[in-house]
Amino acid sequence: MSRLDGAVTGTAATGRRRALDTVTSLPAWAAVLLVWTGGRIVSTLWLALAYPLIGRAMPDNAIWGNGHGFTAFLTAWDGQYYEQISLHGYPDVLPLDAVGNVAQNAWAFLPAFPFTIRMLTASTGLPFTVGAPLISVLAGLLATYLLHRLVRDRAGNAAAMWAVFFFTCGPLSFLLQVGYAESMFLALTFGALLALERRRYGLLTALGVAAAFTRPGALAVPLVLGVIALVRWVRARRETGRVLDTFPLREQVQVVAAGAVMVAAGLAWPVIASHVTGTPNAYLETEMSWWVNFIGRVDFVPLSPWFLIAGRWLGVGGVLIVVFLLVGFPIWLLRRSTKRLGSTTVLYSAAYALYIFAVSLPMASTPRLLMPLAPLFGSPELVAKPWMRWTFVTAALAGQPVLVAVLWLLGPP
Repeated sequence: MSRLDGAVTGTAATGRRRALDTVTSLPAWAAVLLVWTGGRIVSTLWLALAYPLIGRAMPDNAIWGNGHGFTAFLTAWDGQYYEQISLHGYPDVLPLDAVGNVAQNAWAFLPAFPFTIRMLTASTGLPFTVGAPLISVLAGLLATYLLHRLVRDRAGNAAAMWAVFFFTCGPLSFLLQVGYAESMFLALTFGALLALERRRYGLLTALGVAAAFTRPGALAVPLVLGVIALVRWVRARRETGRVLDTFPLREQVQVVAAGAVMVAAGLAWPVIASHVTGTPNAYLETEMSWWVNFIGRVDFVPLSPWFLIAGRWLGVGGVLIVVFLLVGFPIWLLRRSTKRLGSTTVLYSAAYALYIFAVSLPMASTPRLLMPLAPLFGSPELVAKPWMRWTFVTAALAGQPVLVAVLWLLGPP
């Protein structure tokens, strides 16, 4: 390397260090806002560049609604169902396909996000195609701040800022500003985990219930609450023999009540769907209508979907890949560096990943469903060395236009 090349490299490295020092020296809220704003600018740029390609990707433009404007582009795919719910509610009768099976319909989507949009649009006159991205953007900002707080409390500010960067600028970050419920669910989930760490059980219950009516998967939170409470009770009994000294009866009652209410909320939607439509298993049959194109009509068996699709498309090799993931992910979670994120984050990551594995079919939407695992981006080992740090940064920034094109333009995510 020539002296000139070395000087240029040194100058670039110095510039990167100064940029990082500037961000980390800001107050937490300002640093988070700065990174989040940069992420939204980048995502808007990629979405705007993809938008003119609609005509080539979808010649009939049917999926993008009637307006075909940029805001309709931001509320496509599942956004159409949220718009239907926001404007008209849920169908009283489930639609059927040509052979009499339940067809895809709005009951697969929970009400908190579209009803929040309805309150905004009814009070302001904004159309759904503006209100939905607006709520997603604001909820995404709140989720980003709560993510920072969640990671910072355990792993420090530097780890928290890396988690914020990968969350707001990574390949899936464009979903924080489209007409999907992800931003709202993430804000509620990260808030619930923070409330759990601070033992604010009333707030935890409220956020957990709201999350249960926003997206599936909120049952992971009461599971974590139960495990933490049980470990705490056993440890207190083993160490002192006097549980009530460190785990008072009043707090035990609060834990049980919070867990029971959140579990009830997490199980309520299938009951509501069956009651309104008069169809047993209305929600389950609706969800499985999305599986038909991948594995045909099958009976739902928990813990089997990933094995089914892996075996169908990849044979024995696919099954072995699933087994590897089942063994490898828990081992990674138990690494000392990962455990620096705190027991709440590690337990939640395990519980939520178990939920995804148990009830969902791996498809194009799977990366989106894994977004609640974002606190793991704060794991120090991911950015422990400069070459790792910039490899992940490059992959994050380069991955977003790829996923915008593959998932959002050709989708659905």
